[in-house]
Amino acid sequence: MKRFMKKIIGLASAALLVPFVVPAVAPAADPPKPRKSVCAQDARDKDYACMKVNAKKVPSGGTATFTGNLSKSARKNLESWTRGENIVCLSRYETKPATDGGWPSQVLEAACTTIRKNGEFTISAEFGRKGTYFYGLEMGPCRAKNIVECGEGDPGMIGVGSNDGNKALRLKTT
Repeated sequence: MKRFMKKIIGLASAALLVPFVVPAVAPAADPPKPRKSVCAQDARDKDYACMKVNAKKVPSGGTATFTGNLSKSARKNLESWTRGENIVCLSRYETKPATDGGWPSQVLEAACTTIRKNGEFTISAEFGRKGTYFYGLEMGPCRAKNIVECGEGDPGMIGVGSNDGNKALRLKTT
């Protein structure tokens, strides 16, 4: 009986210890691969949204041009989200994740444009903030008829971690 109790105590101790040990040794996610062009995917669309930038570096105060296109399903989602305004905006990410592993972003509201009827877009943005950042694309201001869509929807189209091959659009401002 003593041997049985020792086994149970040993198993219980191990079970209590495992939750504290496993997260510490869990492998970190691979960092994104920097690229000048990226495409995001969804379940139906291989090229849900694609975007590229015309340079790897721009001087502070200089302009970079981002071009891209959205698939029909992406345009349909955008139309619903913006209630027909069809606006997209650049978003900026740090090149390293936050301590919790997430990739917080900042929408660059001065770098927005309306999608053309064929799904293409061009955003020319002037960058004054020096540094290296990843850039993504988000849907413009939510004006959906169903307000729940705004509160629970994901406006992200191209980001960090959502792209084909774990690629991220990177630009350095010098």
